[in-house]
Amino acid sequence: MFSITTYIIECVIMMAVFGVLVFGMLLINPISFINDYPPEIQEEYYRSQHKEKIKKKLTVIMIIKKVVALILFAFIFAWMAHMAGAVSFVQGLFAVYGYIIVLVVFDTCILDWVLFPRIKRVRLPGTEHMDKEYHQKLFHVKAMLPMIPVFAIGGVVSALIMVCIW
Repeated sequence: MFSITTYIIECVIMMAVFGVLVFGMLLINPISFINDYPPEIQEEYYRSQHKEKIKKKLTVIMIIKKVVALILFAFIFAWMAHMAGAVSFVQGLFAVYGYIIVLVVFDTCILDWVLFPRIKRVRLPGTEHMDKEYHQKLFHVKAMLPMIPVFAIGGVVSALIMVCIW
């Protein structure tokens, strides 16, 4: 039997872990997610730091890291859906898609809209003064919306894993 309580607890834990990981990475290396910032912020960062924007090429190592991370997340989401009580492919699909949507909404609405614009410690060096640019909500929505159908693929993969393993 599917447990909404378990599902909600998993979502809360998932958001907390994600938030800690993102903030940890930003505190260690403020430019970790530079491509996720609005263009005006990126330009000001490169200008103020006297750096040239370099488009990184996708190396074999980077591709391997990304594939391993995606596989790991697929298994974690499958396990979470199983722990919440999903037993069929459809239940697993909806559970996993829900996890992904919860994570994206948390990232966009809480991290991008509320915390990052207000916590200057996690702003890119040289852009601390750009309050207006950090409060661009529409930028983050435009970046997130095209990804929603793509997340369905992750739901399918995780649901298949869940059904095959558990």
